Amino acid sequence: MITTIRHILEYLEEWAPQRTKLDYDNVGLLVGDSGQSVGRVAVCLDVTHEVVDEAIESGAGLIIAHHPLIFKRISRISPATPVGSLLYRLIKADVALIAVHTNLDAAYGGVSFVLAEKLGLQGIEFLDSDPASGSPEDQAIQNRTGFGAIGHLSASMDCTAFSTHVTKQLKARGIRFSGSPEKIKRVAVCGGAGSFLIEKAIEQRADAFVTSDVKYHDFFYGSESFLLIDAGHYETEIPVVKTMCERLKHRFPEADIYPPGVNSNPIRFFS
Repeated sequence: MITTIRHILEYLEEWAPQRTKLDYDNVGLLVGDSGQSVGRVAVCLDVTHEVVDEAIESGAGLIIAHHPLIFKRISRISPATPVGSLLYRLIKADVALIAVHTNLDAAYGGVSFVLAEKLGLQGIEFLDSDPASGSPEDQAIQNRTGFGAIGHLSASMDCTAFSTHVTKQLKARGIRFSGSPEKIKRVAVCGGAGSFLIEKAIEQRADAFVTSDVKYHDFFYGSESFLLIDAGHYETEIPVVKTMCERLKHRFPEADIYPPGVNSNPIRFFS
């Protein structure tokens, strides 16, 4: 069977429907022709020149990215602008681009579920689910939507052990945190910027919440009963790329689907 971009879009729509994206977002086919056949697909977090270089050199006809390249309104596609230069190269090389962003954040088995699994959580559920998406009662759980995830560790840990666990599992250079609970068992997570779920995590009696992009004043939520960890935007989202590749390979075994060997994290550390 020949795989087309339309086939891939239809599968992604089953897993992460575009209707579930947040209003400000821009997802779906951003560059290219849905009727185009593809034999090689690159799956990444960010579209950078290094990712495009690798895609072109390896003969990939499609890039699937979590973060949309076209986010704000653009008035021109020109090599003279940062976004325009990437779009110009994609179009010139006939490489299509799909973005799966907040609709993948909201999907069952999406970004936060993968993060929760990476941290070894069990009994994973949405941290903040959309009640309407779960009705009628016989609707499959995979059709539910929400944000964040919550579950429990197989054995409780103290703050030091849990912080070490998070740093090791996510290969983080370091984490920021506040709070000092004695034992951590029930854990909430949100891949990417999840400060909007801090109060929900506390309401759901989480002992710890792992997310990123936490602002200074939000760290005051940390307490003797609640650990707040900022583990990095890239670090909390990059695990989903492997899952996307696995799911796409399972659905389209005839296609060569791979993650580029590029670390697109723009943040560097100085010490």
